[in-house]
Amino acid sequence: MKKIPEVKNDFGELYGKLRTNQETNLFIAAIELEIFQELSDWKSPEDLAKTLCLNAGNTAILLNSLASLDLIEKKDGRFRNSPTAAEFLAEKNDLYLGDFFLSCFKWYNMSADDICGLVRDGPGERCMPEIESEETWAGQARLSVNYQRAGMVQLASRLVSSLPESPSFRRMLDLGCGPGLFGTSIAMSHPSMNVVLFDQPAVAGVAEEMVKEYGMGDRIEVIGGNYITGPIGGDYDLVWASMTLNFTGDRLKEVIKKIHDSLNPGGVFVSFSDGKTNEGTKPKEMVIGTLMPALYGDDVGLNEGVIAGAMIEAGFASVQSRAVMTPIGEVMVDIARKRP
Repeated sequence: MKKIPEVKNDFGELYGKLRTNQETNLFIAAIELEIFQELSDWKSPEDLAKTLCLNAGNTAILLNSLASLDLIEKKDGRFRNSPTAAEFLAEKNDLYLGDFFLSCFKWYNMSADDICGLVRDGPGERCMPEIESEETWAGQARLSVNYQRAGMVQLASRLVSSLPESPSFRRMLDLGCGPGLFGTSIAMSHPSMNVVLFDQPAVAGVAEEMVKEYGMGDRIEVIGGNYITGPIGGDYDLVWASMTLNFTGDRLKEVIKKIHDSLNPGGVFVSFSDGKTNEGTKPKEMVIGTLMPALYGDDVGLNEGVIAGAMIEAGFASVQSRAVMTPIGEVMVDIARKRP
């Protein structure tokens, strides 16, 4: 007689993976329907449906689903935003992240069919969605403005302020600055320091807009160029590079040597970047975040120790590395010091 098999493990975690995509789609649908923007105060499904011209019955179903994910709260049949949704999704202000999340969704939402095809056949003639044009990078820089000021730049400013050399910094380079808010925020925390923001010309234009918005034009200079192939200036006490060394490809060591040479004696280079651990399998946020380009043959993820090793090879006297938890997951911080 056939026996019922013995079970050694619980498949609950596996089953949970099935729900993840549906949860994401609910979240994205709520952003696109502007649900969060109408739930600053308690509202019934009927009132919300009337305001947004939605079907009342299905609106109630959606709201219950969002409440199950703790994105919104429910009380006595009425709904309002959770504190986190209220801060980042309710109003299109300086902390609004809805547009940024919609952009990230396109990046992360590879279909199972696409993944299967790429794994079976390799990238071949398939092309990844266009990301190489300056206009595309400029658009991404604009989308990342609120992402940067919704917690990331504050973290960066605290990190730089914690460096023992911090009081002596007089000139800083924000390399691959994007919208430039890392350098801008750090400059605002260090009144005696001048800053150079450096990125592709089209992206530098976005950084210039941010410098003007924050009234920092007297202490911040914006330069457009190619930091991989061209000069980056010099006489820096601090060089900051956030999520930009990934794009140097096989010229990583060359770029880090260029950074070393641009620093004054005793200068500090801080790299804020993904660093995959556990033989390239953790943290999952960084592994999954670079999945699409990796499958298309352009893996921009860097394993733990690669940047630190290149820093030592470039001539830095010492390197300290540590993982830092951020809103986007665990990030590796490598701090290199040039000889005095």
